[in-house]
Amino acid sequence: MNTNASTTRRRFLGGILAAGVAPQVIPSRLLAAETAPSNQVQLGHIGVGGRGTAILKNFVSAKGARSIAVCDSYRARREAAGGIVKAAQAHEPKLYNHFRELLADESVDAVVVATPDHWHVPIALEVVAAGKDLYLEKPLGYTLDQNLALTKAVREKGIIFQYGTQQRSQEITRRGIELVLNGYIGELKEVHVWAPRGNGGGSTAEIPVPDGLDYDLYLGPAPLTPCTKDRITMQGSWFCRDYALGFIAGWGAHPLDFAVWGLDYDQQGPVKLKGSGKFPPPTDLFNACTNWDVEIDFGGKVAMRFVSDDLKQKLAGGYLDKIPGDGTTFIGSEGWVSLSRGSASASNPEWLRLRQCEGDRRVVYRPNYYHGFVDTVRERAPSAGPIDDAVRSDALSHLSLMAIESGGEVVWDPNGYRIVSPEALNAKMGTEIRGDWRQS
Repeated sequence: MNTNASTTRRRFLGGILAAGVAPQVIPSRLLAAETAPSNQVQLGHIGVGGRGTAILKNFVSAKGARSIAVCDSYRARREAAGGIVKAAQAHEPKLYNHFRELLADESVDAVVVATPDHWHVPIALEVVAAGKDLYLEKPLGYTLDQNLALTKAVREKGIIFQYGTQQRSQEITRRGIELVLNGYIGELKEVHVWAPRGNGGGSTAEIPVPDGLDYDLYLGPAPLTPCTKDRITMQGSWFCRDYALGFIAGWGAHPLDFAVWGLDYDQQGPVKLKGSGKFPPPTDLFNACTNWDVEIDFGGKVAMRFVSDDLKQKLAGGYLDKIPGDGTTFIGSEGWVSLSRGSASASNPEWLRLRQCEGDRRVVYRPNYYHGFVDTVRERAPSAGPIDDAVRSDALSHLSLMAIESGGEVVWDPNGYRIVSPEALNAKMGTEIRGDWRQS
């Protein structure tokens, strides 16, 4: 075992953003005597569909937090969420249709954003501009340019940011990552990553806009298209390219987050990617990439293979029968560690029985991810899901899709935050949007 194998970390964005982090801004109501542990962080929730409601149910039980505002463009959803808050906290939150009305409420300290993917960064930029701390669901941006803009904004404003990768609160995951960082597997050679495949299908038949849905606001920066029964579902927000990259990002965010958590070394780059994938027929509403197989070269240091779960048997090693669902495997010169959401396996099972491994490399860890965000806001402490790691993992999804769509090799400069070749792909780092929504 090599406990001295770790190298100095340099952030993914390198020199372009490494000029320093702004001091953490403390909301006025948390200053002075109100910094007592009993003080409540007042939360606003933007987006309370299926995922947003699940997150809300975790936050309403957080000690020291009070959910005082709920926003959703669907009236029935925000009213139902308001009922959940009232039942749990014995008060009625303010209900908003438009997120800008919630952000104008000075009593809100921090905001939880759990909208469809295409809304994540445009709303997040306005949250940051309002000086409020931010919990943002994964994946990150609809484009690479959005990710860069949000990183700059978070740093300049000095707000607390936490990404929606809640598996970082699982103790077995923390132990697995620290085994890798402290050299138990020896020199890191390969990383295998797999995530659930996507789906095609979806009705394109137009229907009347349901009562109580502000459809224009629901679409926001996305193209103005007829309402269909599947377009306004969770599956529509996952698999329709108008709103998302597909599960290559939407679910890939979880195992790719494991990967960047453990890839804690001096990343010189460039990063090279090449791969193949499948797409539904163009007549399907759900038209995002469904299957993928991408090879990623981190400057000759570490090789990564990122695949949809139907192709995971292509990956080497005798661990896949033990790890369900999505996962990430770190393969080194002296062994391997494989992690999924809530489970782990290793070439030496005794490693995972250690409460704390040898070595001095430790990760930021809080045992409850949602409650931990509230504590982080109050304490002005480092987040368990920082913006830099979110950008690093999300970029791998974007670049993987670009490599698939281009049919060739994509070379990425992580320090310059640009595509070296083919240079024409730099034009695809952004996209035209509808409306006056923030992009920078």
